[in-house]
Amino acid sequence: MDSDVLQCSCMELTCPICRDYFIDPVTISCRHSFCRPCLYLLWEDAQTPTHCPVCRAISQQTDFKPNIFLKKQVSLTRRAVFCQLPTSAMQICSRHQAIKNLFCEADKSLLCLFCCKSQAHFAHTHCPIEQAAEEYREKLLMQMKSIWETRQKNQRNLNKETSIIRGWADYVNQRMVMIRAEFPKLFQYLHKEKQNHLNGLEMVGKAIFKLLKESETRMIQTEQLLRGMFEELKEMCRKPDLELLQTLGDILERSESLQLFMPRPVNPELGSWAITGMSERLNYFRVYITLDRKLGSYHMPLFEDLKRLQCSPDHQDMPCNPSGLEYVPMWGAQIFTFGKHYWEADVRNSGNWIIGLCDDSWTKRSDMLLDSEGLFLLLCVKVDDCFSLFSTSPLLPHYVRRPQGQLGVFLDYECGKVSFVNVAQSSLICSFLSCSFSSPLRPFICFEPTFLRITKSWPPSREF
Repeated sequence: MDSDVLQCSCMELTCPICRDYFIDPVTISCRHSFCRPCLYLLWEDAQTPTHCPVCRAISQQTDFKPNIFLKKQVSLTRRAVFCQLPTSAMQICSRHQAIKNLFCEADKSLLCLFCCKSQAHFAHTHCPIEQAAEEYREKLLMQMKSIWETRQKNQRNLNKETSIIRGWADYVNQRMVMIRAEFPKLFQYLHKEKQNHLNGLEMVGKAIFKLLKESETRMIQTEQLLRGMFEELKEMCRKPDLELLQTLGDILERSESLQLFMPRPVNPELGSWAITGMSERLNYFRVYITLDRKLGSYHMPLFEDLKRLQCSPDHQDMPCNPSGLEYVPMWGAQIFTFGKHYWEADVRNSGNWIIGLCDDSWTKRSDMLLDSEGLFLLLCVKVDDCFSLFSTSPLLPHYVRRPQGQLGVFLDYECGKVSFVNVAQSSLICSFLSCSFSSPLRPFICFEPTFLRITKSWPPSREF
């Protein structure tokens, strides 16, 4: 190839970011091309929207289109440059005085043609240096892709852990407020039990917080190691063929080994402490809830990102449910306007459900924003392959174990309180405290079309 043409070609095949030959070239929406690793690193911490480094046009970070033509041209140019380079002493076989232009896959060494036919290497696989370098360059790129995907997963875990940490102390304090609100109703001799409960909650809360912080530190350290390995792989890709093959060492093994020890995120869960006398006290206000089939039989709700519960008449075309879960909503036939009322539902055969009370006006609505006023609901939904509890107004996660049998709902209309109870453990799940009820409240149940049973009380419920 003519040197002027080669120089021109090299300029056209140079990444504008690193000023070197393209590595895994991609073309973004404005039609400028860059190394994929260079764009990854450049846009990693960039504020959105991201801009093209050349023309500053707005581009989406995921809008990467592989440029196969550029990749082939870079490979051809690299070979042409290699052919024009003078033969170095390292490329001359000291035994046969011939050029070492073949690569032995078995012992990762450069050989001349005569060495390849020797008894020591006859049974080995050999290929031209250029071909071997391109194959290992592809392996390095695959490792870079794997490293990047692992980093993204680690970053998502880190963000989740950091998000929990930001609200953990407030959540533990809020839960302590809920527990404190339960115990004044009990006799004075339960003061010691209350204090033990609060002390235990505080101690476990601190222990889990420590685990979360340690997990966050491990993820930050892993992020640094992954980035360092990514940079090392990138630099290895840039080396000339001979240097690349001679300095490979164990970089691929180290890269794979690093990804085997990903830190696992902590799943925080507070224990449940039984509250003496809770079941007996609540059962005094037990009522039997019947379901109003007219209000619930013509709707099929869908979740939308844990923010909205949307209902549509079942004779209309249903939108796609992103979580893949369909739910059946039901409204209680009873309306509460005063007094204390307690009822239970059997949730053992329903993994995903919503149970609680709503302002009666919600029966005329086709959707529910879960952070709206007038909703006093407890949700059990599948999040990240495990079931989690949330309460509404605003949507708040609860780090306690979901009930496996009976779920109790208690309403104190005059005191403005709604509580949810794990009946089997006689423990509090969560409470809505200091509410101001100005409208009639109606029981609400939403569950998967499997099985959920409203527990009938005995003796028969009182009139209300």
